[in-house]
Parts: sequence; C-alpha cells; structure tokens
Amino acid sequence: MTERLDYLNAYRQQFDAQVLAIEDRAGVPAVLLDRTCFYPTSGGQLHDTGLLGGVPVIDVVAEEGEVWHLLATSPSFAAGERVVGAIDWPRRYDHMQQHSGQHLLSQLIHQRYGFETVSVHFGREESTLDLNTAETPPAFLSEIEQAANELAYLALEIRAYFVDEQEVRRLPLRRPPAVSGLIRIVEIDGYDYSACGGTHVRTTAEIAPIKLLRLERRRHQTRLTFLCGLRACRDYAEKHRLLTETAGLFSTEIAAVPAMVQRMQAQMRELEHKHMELQRRLLSQETAALVAAAPRVGDVAIVEYLSPDASVEALKQMAALLREQPRCVGLLASTVEGKATLVFCRSDDVVLHVGEVLREALATFGGRGGGRPEYAQGGGAPAAAVAAVLAEARRRCEEALA
Repeated sequence: MTERLDYLNAYRQQFDAQVLAIEDRAGVPAVLLDRTCFYPTSGGQLHDTGLLGGVPVIDVVAEEGEVWHLLATSPSFAAGERVVGAIDWPRRYDHMQQHSGQHLLSQLIHQRYGFETVSVHFGREESTLDLNTAETPPAFLSEIEQAANELAYLALEIRAYFVDEQEVRRLPLRRPPAVSGLIRIVEIDGYDYSACGGTHVRTTAEIAPIKLLRLERRRHQTRLTFLCGLRACRDYAEKHRLLTETAGLFSTEIAAVPAMVQRMQAQMRELEHKHMELQRRLLSQETAALVAAAPRVGDVAIVEYLSPDASVEALKQMAALLREQPRCVGLLASTVEGKATLVFCRSDDVVLHVGEVLREALATFGGRGGGRPEYAQGGGAPAAAVAAVLAEARRRCEEALA
C-alpha cells in the first residue's frame, strides 16, 4: 500500500519516501513508493507530473492501493533507498481549481434544475461535465455562471475527511459512493457533499472566476464546458487581447466590433453576389466564343477546354452554359494546384453518353470518373496527362458521333 499524502494536504509540493520496487513497464521505468504526493489519474482528473529523484515523472497509475510512478528515463536510485519527489505545482493547482469548481457547479445545477452530473473530464485546456438531460433552458449558461461566481466569492470552506459506511448514510451525497469501507468525503461547507479522492482547494474563493463556455448536445445528454480560476483568467486575457486587436483593425471601440463585423458580412455578401454575376457573364461570353470556334462533327460542336487555374465550380458553371447550347459537347478540364479535374457534358439534343466517354478516357491514364449520359465528372489522372485524356475523349466522341 502507498500512503497518499495528497489526501491529507493537497498543497504539499515536496516529500521524501522509500523506494519499494522498480520495474519495467513496456520499456518505461515504474517506481513504487511507500508514500507519495503524486496524484494518479482517476475520477476524470489527470495525473500529476514533476520530478522523482531528479527524473521527470510522466505518468502516475494507481493499482489496488499501490501508486506507480512512470519515469521519463531510468533512475539513479534503487529499491530500498530514499528519494525526494516534487510535483509540478502549477499543474496540480490548476487541477485543484477545476475539480473544486466542478463540485460547486454540479451541486448548483442539481439544486436549480435537478440535472445530475453523469461524468466529468478535466482536460489540459478545458474541463467538461455531462448532464443527464438533452435540453436546457435558454438562460441556463448565464444563470448558472452568475450564481456559481456569487457562491465562489463567499469563500466557502472546502475540506476532505474520511467516514465509515454507516456515517456516510447520514450525509446528503449527490451520488452514492462507488467504494466501500472508509470513504473520503469532500465537503463544500454544508453546501455540497461528494465521495471523491481528488485534490481540492481550501475555499471556493480560489475557484473564481468561473466561466461557462458552451453547451453541446450529445445524444440524450448535455455537455457543459467550463473554466475555473487562473485558467479562466488566462482565457479572458487572451480573448480580450484578440478583441482589442480586432477593434484596432477597424479603428473603433471594442463595443462597436460586433456591429462592424455585421456590416462587413453584409458588404461581403453583396460583393460576392456581384462577383458571381460578373463571373457568370464572363463565363457566358467565354463559352459562346469557345462554341463559335469549336470544330464540329456534322453539326455537333465539340468544345475542348483546359485551364491551369479554373475551379471545379467554374467548370460546372461552364458545363451548365454549354448544355444550354444546341448540338454541343463539352470536354472541360482543370489542373489547379496540380490536381486533375474533368467535367464532360452535352446538350439534350445530342445522342452521346459522356459518362462512358469520361470513364473510358480516364481509365487509359489511371484516373476514375463517370456519370450520366448528359453530365459526368472525374479525376485521378496525372496533371501532365490531362491534355492526352482530353485528346482521347475527343477521339471517342468523334467516333461515336460519326
């Protein structure tokens, strides 16, 4: 058994201990101590990191009362020796703030709405709790955030202690304990009682500020993403910086940024509409010129077009215009960014299956494609071979039309 010093004092950062065993786990040295401050991953909370005998601790695992410390490199100490450990305090304190904040939020949400917290996760950047509801009221985020911060600023004491199974029945736990025997309780000064083995701050004042970021529906549950303490402060500072820089780009005040962005969006939509109209007119003129200059098989014009920079959308628009022309076949291709794209089409008064023409022409050069008799699309051939693909397609069209 490993004595858990973090149970007694989550603020303890250094300790000394006796090395009970050292073993290899998938090529990684693992050290068992008689006591430790290092918290192992459990209950949604990530493990501590730090140094053990000067060697970085990269993972901490609890197994049947034993806490194993996985090291980055082989240690210089051996079993039976004493060693000094030191946890990464900023990481630990961040985890403490998030975990205590989750207890406060879960109890608050349960009291206000009756929603139960079914799972939690404390990530490197954001923390989440999943609620047993698929729907939340419109003002849920703002109401809970304000109430949580008001509670936090009361500086309610947070303490941890052990009780037996008989005494635990007298406590108003949010959820029944998952273990038996002596049970560790984390209490927020008469407000919340939780069976928990995690690390926590001393008062709710250390949780603040609490920021609720978003809600996501996940099947029949709702995931709430939140930040607490210094993590929330850093998030505010970064977002304030970004918003200030954005306001500077517009030479305006921060409060005016949303309206400015809305105006820009409206202008962009108008410009995009005008651009599309101009592009349509240009393509219409270009298409008419291509048809006029195209060689014919009988009275059918075969338009062959290869562009190094035309988008797929432009090819589709050209195909739509060509299909409006009488007695016309279009063999269109682009090699933008070195990627071959081909679009074939024909007008309704031409008897020809351009999908088969495209598929057979591309297959000759290792490409794939196909489609309907009047429209087809494909690619996959080397960009350098597109001209040859078009030549092969033209040959097949001429044979079919002749």
